[in-house]
Amino acid sequence: MALVLRLIEAFESSLWLDELHTLSHASQPTLSAVIEHVGAEFHTPLFFAFVHFFGGFEAGAWLRAIPIVSSVAMLWPMALVARDCGLTTRSTLCMAWLYACMPYQILYGTELRPYAWIGWLGVLAFYFAFSERRSTFLRLACFFASILLGLLTHRVMALALLAIGCARLFTKRPRSVPLWGLIVSGTLAVAGFLPWLIGFAKKATELRFDYQESVGGYHLRPTLVKELLALPSRLVTPYMRELGGLWGILALVSAAAFALTALALIVLAWRGRKNREASPVLRGVLIFAAAQFVITTAFAVWTWDRVPLQYYTPMAWTIPLLLAACIDRAGHTRILAIALGATCFLMGIALVGGKSREDMRGAIAAVRKAGAEIEKSGGKPVYTALLTQPPQFEHTLPYRAYARDLEPVAPDRVPRPGEADFARPLIVLRRVMPMGNEDWLPITTGRTIASEVKIDRYLTVYVFTPQP
Repeated sequence: MALVLRLIEAFESSLWLDELHTLSHASQPTLSAVIEHVGAEFHTPLFFAFVHFFGGFEAGAWLRAIPIVSSVAMLWPMALVARDCGLTTRSTLCMAWLYACMPYQILYGTELRPYAWIGWLGVLAFYFAFSERRSTFLRLACFFASILLGLLTHRVMALALLAIGCARLFTKRPRSVPLWGLIVSGTLAVAGFLPWLIGFAKKATELRFDYQESVGGYHLRPTLVKELLALPSRLVTPYMRELGGLWGILALVSAAAFALTALALIVLAWRGRKNREASPVLRGVLIFAAAQFVITTAFAVWTWDRVPLQYYTPMAWTIPLLLAACIDRAGHTRILAIALGATCFLMGIALVGGKSREDMRGAIAAVRKAGAEIEKSGGKPVYTALLTQPPQFEHTLPYRAYARDLEPVAPDRVPRPGEADFARPLIVLRRVMPMGNEDWLPITTGRTIASEVKIDRYLTVYVFTPQP
């Protein structure tokens, strides 16, 4: 089921801007060029270098097979942790079902970004920190490798390392690796990244202070408050109303039923806690989840003044595991377990059936339609795009993914007043770029908006024509 839902999501949903950035990294001519291109975005290169060996824009959405396979394979280390937590076979199967159907896991298990990998490596690092199997040296070596590969995949692995340290500080098993060994191996893994991490922290802090100075001090934005209040539920189902139509209604209803069922199971498990003591690993999972949630939230608010959902992938795997543990400890809860699995399945169906969160494919279809209408009238349009994104990326990335035949031009290369092709209609794909921004000047100078088509809350297609 995990594979089926992820394949449907990969087939039905459009690539969005961050995935186009992945394709841009992977399409660099050499591996060294990939590493340099990724470094300019303050990311680490392992995932993007791996994708590079399988293709770039010419492969497109087919490259989503990489995160899909990684996401499905993550069930293996999760089952290992569930075994160490003392979960029964029935509860472990429930955990696997919840993980397979949970919208958050489907979304980030399909997205062509490093988040499925960082979740995988986060589970492995936790497992080796608490496992009593194999030799101490082998477990420490595997822990070191998990952290090192995680840091090569994404900087958020450093936060997962801190959370695992918090969990081990307050939880101990008789034959688990010593805490000092974890500290040494974790320090060795991080050592080579310290200058880079410190540089990122310094840059983020400078930007934070500059922004606060520009607005007259820190202001708690109402949007941020709403994001923080909705954050726990969005780690289960990230998007509901955005799915549109009946899919959005199905997502809301099933999410509400899922929340009520989960709450009932948690209450029953809490009442039965005296009858069955939690295993040290299960306590470690709970502490790790809480620590990772708090650390990541503080890091995200300080750095971006928002809470990007993808940075919680190192701990999101704990949600289905902890819910399965509640089923295990709550006693005779067969009906509640079935209800939890059914509502989770409905949430997953709603996600894969609903609208894309950012429909680049639909936007290009609207661009083609507008261009075809102009050509019917005997004209020949000029195509471009204007996207809010880091400066090292081309604005015409959506065309490279879905419409290379249209031969778009960069926004600063569109014909200006007095140039030969200025009279041609201009079609612009815009992604949340404020209309007053100076990047619009080459487009709007001497032109007026003839029509516009709103694709979603991020994307709009405009047709510009010369002013009379």
